[in-house]
Parts: sequence; structure tokens; C-alpha cells
Amino acid sequence: LLIAVGTSICGATAIAALAPTINAKKTEITYAIANITVFGLFAMFFYPMIANSVFLNNSLSVGLFLGSSIHETAQVAGSAIIYSAQYQNQQVIGIATVTKLLRNTLMIIVIPYLAQKTISKKEKRKKIGKIFPYFVLGFIFFGLLRTIGDYFYSDVSGWINVISTIKALAEFLLIISMAAIGFNTSFLKFKELGLKPFIIGLISASTVGILSILIIFLIDYYKI
Repeated sequence: LLIAVGTSICGATAIAALAPTINAKKTEITYAIANITVFGLFAMFFYPMIANSVFLNNSLSVGLFLGSSIHETAQVAGSAIIYSAQYQNQQVIGIATVTKLLRNTLMIIVIPYLAQKTISKKEKRKKIGKIFPYFVLGFIFFGLLRTIGDYFYSDVSGWINVISTIKALAEFLLIISMAAIGFNTSFLKFKELGLKPFIIGLISASTVGILSILIIFLIDYYKI
């Protein structure tokens, strides 16, 4: 379940949100996050080249592919930036980011659903509130704030400075959070779980990537 939500929705964030509801052990959480991180990093560096060769620099198709096939939001952003730098296509960054954020919002549905399947009736009221992914509401709030700000104050230097400061702070905090995950990772503990979860993660990541390409081709073919 941890690898499933991490692969399909939002990487480590979805894993951290689901873990308490299924009483996952720290070792299992760490293994799942490491799994997602390894395959996500691979995708971040290699998917831009795959996307360019498959979709021939079509901004919409490339952005949809990167946003729907890579696990972490940060990895999607990094992959899109790599693509835009290599192939001079800035539009891909926005499309990939919006696609990924839409995936993230699915946690509002998936995490509570899985929680109510595993939590007893007495614990539901106590735990649902704790595991609800409130940061998704933050995504929506700041997305609206940025949209409104750009619409009314796009030419105001103060607004531009605020955006630059918040983006720099976000990058700094992201570095800290990813480093913290690494600090809590001990590869020696993975022996207890064996290679099966790693193989499952590989199959899951590959399946998501292949299905993403096929669905994008179908959308393009039928002009949806």
C-alpha cells in the first residue's frame, strides 16, 4: 500500500500520510520512501530524454508525461527544468507542475478511503483528522494566491520580490526535508524486508510510465 500510494500519487508525502492508518513500521516507511526516491531520481534524469524522443518536443504531451509518471513533486519540477534547459521549451515546466499538483489532490480522496478500510469505527473520528493531508489545502490556497497576485500585481516590484523570497525559502526547506529522509535511512534494516518490495516498486514505476505514454497517445489520437 505504501509503495502503491507513493508511486501513483505523491511520493513520500502520500506514504507519510498513509503510514499511521495501517500501523506501518518505521523500517517499512523508510523502505517505501527509499524505493520511491531511487526510481523517481532515475526518472527525473532520464525521462526528459525519453519524452523528447517519444513526443518530439510537443509541450503539452511532454508536460503531461513528466507530471503523470514521476513520483515526487520536486522530481517532476526538476525533470521539467532539465527538459526546458536541454530542449529550450519553458512551457513544459508549467504543464508538468499543474499535472503533478492535480495528482496530489487525489490524496484528499484516497488517503481517507484507505484509512476507513483499516481503522476501527471507534478510532475513525480520532485518526481521520490526524492523517488528512491538509497540505493539499495549502497547495490550493497558494495556487489561488499566486493567480490573483499575478493578475492584479504582476507589474509591482514588491509582489515579484515576495514571490522570489518564498520560492527561495521553499527550495531551502525542500533540501532540508529530503536530507532528513536520508538521515533516517539505514540500508542495513532493508534486509528484513528483502528484495520483493524493491521489485514491486520497479514494476509499479515502469507500469506508470508506460501507461502514461499510452494514455497521452490515446488523448492525442482522439483529440480529447
